[in-house]
Amino acid sequence: MAPLGFGNGKMERDLFDGLAYFLAVGRRGGFTAAAEALNTSPGAASKAIQMLEARYQAKLFQRTTRSVQLTEAGNALFQRLDRAALEIEDAIRDFTASQSTPSGTLRLTVPHAVVGFAIEPVIARFVADYPNVAIDLSVNDAFVDLIAEGYDAGVRLGKAIDKDMIAVRLLPRARWVVVASQEYLSKAGRPACIEDLQQHDAILFRFPGSKTIYTWEFYQNGKTVRVRMPPKIVVDNHSAAVRLAKRGLGLVFAFDHEVAEEVERGELEIMFEGQIATDDSIFLYFPASMQSQPKLRAFIDTAKRMAREGAGLGR
Repeated sequence: MAPLGFGNGKMERDLFDGLAYFLAVGRRGGFTAAAEALNTSPGAASKAIQMLEARYQAKLFQRTTRSVQLTEAGNALFQRLDRAALEIEDAIRDFTASQSTPSGTLRLTVPHAVVGFAIEPVIARFVADYPNVAIDLSVNDAFVDLIAEGYDAGVRLGKAIDKDMIAVRLLPRARWVVVASQEYLSKAGRPACIEDLQQHDAILFRFPGSKTIYTWEFYQNGKTVRVRMPPKIVVDNHSAAVRLAKRGLGLVFAFDHEVAEEVERGELEIMFEGQIATDDSIFLYFPASMQSQPKLRAFIDTAKRMAREGAGLGR
């Protein structure tokens, strides 16, 4: 059996009709003071109490020309409702505060290739600035349905983001490079042109959960050329592809930021500089329904501020 007044829209409305007036009069001891608190007239407050008494067939107040006092039955009802009303007021106050102050858990999905240079620096600054927000980070190269899987936001290349998502640029551009180890190049030779690539071993990236292999794109004679490399090794984890390249197992297509340290240490060498398509950027993206969340807004603001400062992003 449903609680009194619930399960029927009209009964729910009737159940609460007049209770604000009842509490205001009971708290303030008069219709005039209650009316001022509710921004209405004393007559409206008096009428609301009369209707409430008629509905429950009980006298709630004793009225004289000089005072308004709760009856015994009215006082018993007032004591219980007043406690409940204070709980509701506290709940509303807490809810309102939570909507303006970043708190809770921010769930993010980020591919392996960019997590180190595009997101980890932002997370480090963010958790220091907003200690009431926890981070749930999934490092995942698969295409993710943010809404279905409960994520607040994700990071991807712009061309991989659905058009119904809102996207915020994290880095000005995504520069791809072809890299290989000195061990591999000394054994197989250094490709001098795009056509030479077909004679080399390639470590290719396949999107998790699909059969789609990332196509290498180059600029040649002012046009974009897509090269389908013969696969020597196919992996669905970008970081693993880079590690395999360091072991001398072939060429790999990677972000320059992703392999910057390996190149600086001489573990990998860059080829085809200036010949690889760089017409995309790395974005934080999220559904429009999420953009008003204080925790997400704070994360976006942190990322933008760090990008302006050059504070760690891309390093």
